[in-house]
Amino acid sequence: MSCEHEHHSHGHGGHDHGDGHDHSHDVEPALQSNLYKQIEFDKIRTLNEADSGSGVGVVRKTWSERLSDTPILESDADEQLLIHIP
Repeated sequence: MSCEHEHHSHGHGGHDHGDGHDHSHDVEPALQSNLYKQIEFDKIRTLNEADSGSGVGVVRKTWSERLSDTPILESDADEQLLIHIP
């Protein structure tokens, strides 16, 4: 979030600053701080998936693949899917 044009004061580490301040928040961009590297893909389990492996396929998508329509994850029984992602 950019603070260049905000009209409020808030504290960071014991000091306050307001309008027109120049600083950075301690928030990493999503691409630098993602969980993708932490996922154990070989241990993902999906219950009720119509096509075997489609749950893993959906989770395995990279950021650049996120808008792709495939794979499709659908339930074989009802509207419920359970995915365990370690």
